[in-house]
Parts: sequence; C-alpha cells; structure tokens
Amino acid sequence: MIVQANAHIGFNCKNLDASVKFYEDMLGCKEKFSLYYGDLIPKEQERRNRMDPQELERLEKIKDVRWIVYLEWMDGYFIELFDEVTAHVENLPDPTKYGYTHFSFVVDDIQAFYQELVDKGAEEYIDILPGPSIDRNKTMWFHDPDGNKIEVHEFGPTAMQKVGREVPKGAEKEFEEWIS
Repeated sequence: MIVQANAHIGFNCKNLDASVKFYEDMLGCKEKFSLYYGDLIPKEQERRNRMDPQELERLEKIKDVRWIVYLEWMDGYFIELFDEVTAHVENLPDPTKYGYTHFSFVVDDIQAFYQELVDKGAEEYIDILPGPSIDRNKTMWFHDPDGNKIEVHEFGPTAMQKVGREVPKGAEKEFEEWIS
C-alpha cells in the first residue's frame, strides 16, 4: 500500500458559518462544496422504508441545513467542517484525553504569514508568536474558533524534518544566522 497524499482534516464546529469564514478569511481556503442533511435521505422509497422512522423524521426537519462544508486548502487538499448537530463531543483541549492534538503546515515565510493573520484581524487567535523551535525551525501557534490548535513551520536549512536529528557539521552556525 502506498499513501499518495493527505486528503483532508475534519473538525466538528460549534458555529459552522464562523468556522467557514475563519478558514476562508485567515487561511485563504475556498468552499468547494457542501453536503446537506437532506443528502442523507435515500431517494428510493424502498431504502426510505428501511430507515428508522424517527431518524428519517429528524433528517426531514433539518434537510436544508448544511451538514459538511469542504474547503479546498491547497490543490486537492481539504479542510472538512461538520455542523454542530453532528458534533457529539466537544473538541476542547484537555491534557487528560488522548487523540488529536493539532495539525501543522509549512509556509515559506513565517513572519509574512503572521503579519497577514494580524492584518486580517486574527490577533485573538494567535497563541504563540513566530520564533525558533527546538527542531531547528521557526514556529508559531494559533487556533480556530473552536479551539483546534494549528502549528505553522518555516523550515530552516537544518530543520530536523529535512536533515534528521543530528546536526550536520557546521550547521549550528547556519541555524543561528538563519534565526537572527
């Protein structure tokens, strides 16, 4: 089996419209398509007859409500946002729970990315300002309206993600110059 790419990352949202706006305005995502609760209702009467009547009634009441919004982030990569009606568990940071912690992406200029967020009015979402990190990158942290943590990297010339843990000969000076 060969994994070709990451398809999407999905989040339950307390306020779907606010989250869509955040990802569009702050990260430049574009809505590609939406699914509605009505899309879950079978078109064929035979399949409808096999559904739980209470579930069918519930879906009929909310059939015009957006269920999932797919935002294209990069060509072919998506952020998938789910309406709160399907959010059974709040995604609040809790160090006693295991599972999702954050997602991360790479930019070519972290200071420019940070300034762009500030210019778009996202200061309230920024948790940690850009700075050097222990893996020889420049890193910053922010969160979305639902508290999902997002890490941003600018890979340096000696980033561990590029060269591994061991510092190549002479690379420490190169890293110090790069972060200054």
